[in-house]
This record gives sequence, structure tokens and C-alpha cells, in this order.
Amino acid sequence: MSVKIIVDSASDIKVSFAEQQNIGFAPLRTILAGTEYRDGIDIVPDEFFEKLEANKEVARTSQVNVSEFAAMFEEAVRAGDDVIVITISSGLSGTCQSALVAAQDYPGRVYVIDSLSATAGEQVLIEQAIRRRDEGWTAAQIFEELDEMRKKARLFVTLETLEYLKRGGRISKTSAAVGGLLNIKPLLTLNGEGKLETVGKARGVKMSHKMMNDSIRAAGGINFDYPVVLTYAGDLADGAVTNYLEDSRDIFGDHIDQLTIGQLGCVIGTHSGPGAIVVSFVPAE
Repeated sequence: MSVKIIVDSASDIKVSFAEQQNIGFAPLRTILAGTEYRDGIDIVPDEFFEKLEANKEVARTSQVNVSEFAAMFEEAVRAGDDVIVITISSGLSGTCQSALVAAQDYPGRVYVIDSLSATAGEQVLIEQAIRRRDEGWTAAQIFEELDEMRKKARLFVTLETLEYLKRGGRISKTSAAVGGLLNIKPLLTLNGEGKLETVGKARGVKMSHKMMNDSIRAAGGINFDYPVVLTYAGDLADGAVTNYLEDSRDIFGDHIDQLTIGQLGCVIGTHSGPGAIVVSFVPAE
């Protein structure tokens, strides 16, 4: 009996990576300019951010439904696998609840982890689950470790623009306009309930990098025995990630090559807009 890992698209792993690692991929939906897309399948990050910037409408996302999870669970269990499901935070989406409802028909066979996170934060758990699966751990053992990890793992995100917080109604038009004039870059985190909170605001890119890194230090620094993941809302070749890593040598030291670096996708990108940088890790202390 082997372990089947199933994840949702809010993790921002690529479909090609999921196929390579024999991971089930459950896409959330993104609705933009009246068209619905399966996240990561019908639309990829570069195309999404191009469309997002071109449209003034508020993009919307919808959760994976119960029947989609049920079909994936049935296929895995029929194949003789136990299942580990890693979902976006229940504080951000109803996707986890869909998985929990579908899992009720498979007691002792399907284990659902509410990541209390998203994007890079989900990937930290996914990478650890892959490690343990490949080492021969059972689904129950992997579940126990991930259940502890999710409570410790941290995520910070620095935003390039306030425009999409304004579009989503999180801040007023006046606050967004003033913030834009002052070049304000908010720093956000996910709290213990998996909900977004504001850590602080910095003026300019350099100060936003400093605030991000000060927050990582305050959280206890990074334990490089666990996966460390960075996702970026944009073209990875545009220099923004390189600039951040240059400003963060004291945080990452000789471990930069251990980072998993990828693109932030539609689900979180809807709210962050382009230019956001997300870092997730397990603290050293």
C-alpha cells in the first residue's frame, strides 16, 4: 500500500511537477472578465497577471467542490493507496471543508491537512510530504508530522501595490491613492487561524525587504532542515527576486541554493496583484 498525495492549485505547484511526482492536482477556479479558468490548467501565472492588469474588474476565485475531491479519493483508494490531502487555509477558502466532507466516506484511508496557509506555505508541507512518502512513511505518520509543521510554519508576503487590496475592498480608494504616492509596501502574514493580517508598512522596495527579513528574524529565523519556499507574482527573470535575495544574504546565508523558487498563481495573485513576494519556512527557534 502506497501513499497518494493530493493538493489544490492554491499551492502554486505546476501541473508538470504534480505529474512528475505522481501528485493529484485539484484546481480552484478563477473568474476574470467574465471567463472562468481552471487555475494552473486553463491559465498560468504569466497570462493571469497580464489579464489582471488589463482589466479593472475584481477577479474572483471559487473552491474545489466535494464531488471533485470524492472522485480523486475513490480512484486512489481503489488503487490501494492511502491519501494525504493538503489544502489552502480554511481561513481563506472553503476548499478544505470540501475535502473533509468527501473524506468522511474513507475513514482511516484519507487524511486531510488544513495547511493554514497558501502558495509557498502549502509548498513547504507538500515538499515534506514528498520526502516522507519517498522514505516509506505511512499516510498516518505523514499526517502527524504535517499537523505539527503547519502550526509552526510561517509565511510573509510583501506587496508591490495597494491596487488589488483596494479592488477587493480591504482598503479605501483614498488609502490606496495616498499609499501609492508615498510608495507604501505592506507586509502581510497568515495568523494561527490561517487568516491574513498586516504586519506593517514600509516605504520603498529596500525598506520592504528589510521589514520582511526583520519579521523572519523575529519569528526565529529559518530552519533549513525543512523546505523553504519563495513564490513571486510575476516573471521570475524580471530581477525582483534577485534583488530581494541580494538584500537577504544575512537571512539565507549559504542556503540560497536550497530555496524552492516559483511563481505565485491566480488564487492569491487575485488579492496581491503583480510584484508580491512570498516566503514560507519553519522557524529555527
